Amino acid sequence: MAGFSEWLEERRTEGIGAVFSLLLIAAGLGGLAWLGWRAWAGGGGSSSFVGRNVSAVSLVDADGNNVRVGDLDGKVVVLDFWATWCPPCRMSLPEVAALQARQGDDYAVLPVSLDRGGFHDVAPFLKQNPQLGLAAVVPADLRALMGQVGTIEAIPTTLVVGRDGKVVRAWSGYSPGHLERELRAALKP
Repeated sequence: MAGFSEWLEERRTEGIGAVFSLLLIAAGLGGLAWLGWRAWAGGGGSSSFVGRNVSAVSLVDADGNNVRVGDLDGKVVVLDFWATWCPPCRMSLPEVAALQARQGDDYAVLPVSLDRGGFHDVAPFLKQNPQLGLAAVVPADLRALMGQVGTIEAIPTTLVVGRDGKVVRAWSGYSPGHLERELRAALKP
């Protein structure tokens, strides 16, 4: 069995097409490594959210009631941005829903659907997934939300908001248990 260096030498001698193929493979592997690192390290520009005051963020629940982050003063707030069509979001929703079910005096969980159709898209999804028991919200005004929160480039994106209304932790992507660890850290005095 030939080693990697022998295989590489054979490819090198096969001409420009082989070299180009190797470059494409290397670029693809490098790109996958970069994406994996960004997801693992909480990349996706999440540091641009930290420190931002999001008290003015206004959301709407399924009954049409306004929910303002600033009205939850004194609580740590989790803003989880997701969409019904997003596979990683669907993977993260059971964890988000479990934390939402346990919320109390210390924290609140607001799963913010960014589906373009608002509750027109969200309601059927929640009806098909009653096991979640999720109480979703949608932006009252998407443009205003992006102005207050910043540009969300990937979903799921999660922001943990401190008791003062400022984002203390932010990340994109889903990793089992990550949300609960970050929430626990934010709840420490």
